Amino acid sequence: MEVYGHDKHWRKQGMAAGLAIVLGIAAVGCGDSGQNEEPTPTITKEEELTPEPTPTEDVTAKYDKIKVDETTTYQTMESFGTSSAWWSQYVGGFTKDPYGNGTATRDAIATLLFDKEEGIGLTAYRYNLGAGSVESRTGTFWDKHRKAQCFETEPGVYDFTKDANAVWFMKKAVELGVEEVTFFCNSPLVRLTDNGLPHMSEGGSKTNIQPENYDDFANYCYDVVEHFIDDGIPVKFLSPINEPQWDWYNGQEGCHYSAKETRALYLAFLDELEKRPELLSKLHLSGPESGEWGGMAKDYTQAILGNERLAAHFDAIDNHSYWSNNIAKESFRNWMKIHYPDTKLRMSEWCEMVNGSDVTMDSAFHIAQQIAEDLTILNVVSWSNWVGVAPGGYRDGLIYIDESTQKFRALKRLWSFGNYSRYVRPGYVRVELETTRRAQEKMMPTAFVGTNEETGAAELVMVFVNEDVLKQEFILEGADGYNHIAVYETSDKYDLECVLEGEWSNTQPITITNGSVTTVVLSK
Repeated sequence: MEVYGHDKHWRKQGMAAGLAIVLGIAAVGCGDSGQNEEPTPTITKEEELTPEPTPTEDVTAKYDKIKVDETTTYQTMESFGTSSAWWSQYVGGFTKDPYGNGTATRDAIATLLFDKEEGIGLTAYRYNLGAGSVESRTGTFWDKHRKAQCFETEPGVYDFTKDANAVWFMKKAVELGVEEVTFFCNSPLVRLTDNGLPHMSEGGSKTNIQPENYDDFANYCYDVVEHFIDDGIPVKFLSPINEPQWDWYNGQEGCHYSAKETRALYLAFLDELEKRPELLSKLHLSGPESGEWGGMAKDYTQAILGNERLAAHFDAIDNHSYWSNNIAKESFRNWMKIHYPDTKLRMSEWCEMVNGSDVTMDSAFHIAQQIAEDLTILNVVSWSNWVGVAPGGYRDGLIYIDESTQKFRALKRLWSFGNYSRYVRPGYVRVELETTRRAQEKMMPTAFVGTNEETGAAELVMVFVNEDVLKQEFILEGADGYNHIAVYETSDKYDLECVLEGEWSNTQPITITNGSVTTVVLSK
């Protein structure tokens, strides 16, 4: 794999572009004053005597109409994020400066992921609380990085200098703006499993931990969480189960649970949490982390929400979007509306699950389309990509890295994810966009309203996914009072760059470039 430097790809760009022509406004780069104006042309006497023609038709009539309705609201967004698994434990130690610009690899990557000016501004981080397969030297792994350390040296005794690289990255993420950290487990501690392994033994679907060990598992997790909360990490969620419906044979840490076993384990965790009232005031259990929205997802959800104590604790359900088409998502959402209408949904893990590296807009469109679908069908309040960094050969990471040189490449899918995460901030509310069927199919639009935390300005943020070979133009109705526009584009040409900024009125058409993921920010 050829790995490229980041240079301009992780520095904020401000530039005007040809979109200004189709919008009919003076184009200035984002942040420019717009004072470098063209000189006023000389008008001849003949031109002065020639009157301007009187418009005889509505110039907006030829454009599609999209209407925003801010009175029809949906979910309030909480976060966008990624997880630490399988990369932070080595990337967190990458202190070389491979490009000679004074920035270590680990710092540059953290900036790309979490800084909202030079990166994509993620606000959620999922830290992998390992089962101890490194210390126990157990498990059959085809990838050495899929082993994980634990902090335990013996029951109830901990060494918090362990997993230092991953802990460094978590702390750096918080320093750069992450507000929500989840500790998640793929497997119980190795010493607590039935087979002494961090994954299942082949031969049938059964759990790998006995009920009498649930309390010890819970106490280990809570001891670790308490340490890091005391250390200033905003750990808000603990997720002890990951994709319980699968059989985790070899390859990585994992544990199968039936729906009944899932309920029993969460009740044991809740019992132990309630014995720690100070921690209970700061931490919530999350899950069940079903691997899909179809299949057995309803069974696992029912296992939690069908229990009175668990239902009182869980105000949201976290699941993953693997192998889930829009029909499965619509079915799950409708089922939730009937049975648990007040419970929020969070999408805590997804990647494209396709072999082969991709640095193009192809995978950038796929992640953006997945986000748009989950936001509008499931009304998720949080959305997380699986891994932040990967070695290549798969469409999973947002950044590819060469471990031998510590060089890396920010991918187009990083920037298209940023079309949402950088501008749709925590607390922004999704609102209705009334579109033509053509506009919906071509652009998968989403809209959010909120207040810019730095300027205090009211904002309408719209994201459009235009994979088509043709540009899309429309008149936006219902956006009364907004008078300023900024357009940010991810495409073959741009990496989440500002391509236009200036004054705006709702009679001016908005153009979404062909082959782009574009964010339009209107402000008052």
